[in-house]
Amino acid sequence: MAFHWGRGIAVFYSFFVCAVVIVLVKSTGFDNSLVTEEYYARDINYQQEYVRRNNSRQLGDAGPQVQCTSGTCRLSFPTAPGEPVSGSVLLYRPSSKQYDRHLSLKLDENDGMDLPLAGLPPGRYQAILEWSAAGTPYYDELEIYH
Repeated sequence: MAFHWGRGIAVFYSFFVCAVVIVLVKSTGFDNSLVTEEYYARDINYQQEYVRRNNSRQLGDAGPQVQCTSGTCRLSFPTAPGEPVSGSVLLYRPSSKQYDRHLSLKLDENDGMDLPLAGLPPGRYQAILEWSAAGTPYYDELEIYH
């Protein structure tokens, strides 16, 4: 049995078709969803987010902090006492959208808030804070390992 160019072309096309089928099968199992549903709207408003991030950087250590101990996390705002703080918190899980939680900031008398982690599986989360104090908007992202 002699190997000639006709068989070489047939073998090449057979491998090519198999490779295309494998790529198609693998690509259907890939999650290609966006990180956020409002990606384009967020991109358009990035200048506002940049200003908020800059305001947060200027606070330095006086900005919000998160401390986690044995299954509970506490968000604290070491700003000047008596300043009204308002805003929202997004507990964002990068690996799965179904565990994201949106919360309103409700600070107690110690300028802090306990984050409700009950029912959330262990893992990495980001606390994305969009808040304001004394009329100045801020934006912070804090890492949480639950």
